[in-house]
Amino acid sequence: MGLITDYFIAGSDTEAARFLDDGVYGAGLDQDDRHEAKGIDPFVMLGTLEAELTELPYAEISGDPTPPVGLRESGASGIVRVRGTLTTALADLAPGRVPEVAAAWGRTEEFGPDADEEAVAEFLRGVSGLARRAMVQGREMYCWFSV
Repeated sequence: MGLITDYFIAGSDTEAARFLDDGVYGAGLDQDDRHEAKGIDPFVMLGTLEAELTELPYAEISGDPTPPVGLRESGASGIVRVRGTLTTALADLAPGRVPEVAAAWGRTEEFGPDADEEAVAEFLRGVSGLARRAMVQGREMYCWFSV
């Protein structure tokens, strides 16, 4: 069994928390406000992405996590807000830099030895568009996850 993740935007933690039980599909969330990302965890993997995009040390990023917006009692699923510095960096990511960032990020340990650079680039294009939409609308980016 693997990790399932979906990234989405919402106006507040309270608004985001309404997706805790059923996820972001079928809950009336606009298709442009979500991005499916199987296995891209919001903790370690997004931390290494933030380090790549911002040049902040990973230890600093991982030492200052955002608390979960909500967790199921079992801990098997939850929602976490994406750090604002990463949302801003993704919104500012120029499309021409996506292949370079995907290649570098895809070489991190969490992707394993056989990372699919095009899949990594596709994820980056999707979440950077989501981040831009969040910034324009004054909203936040979140991740719904389930194990």
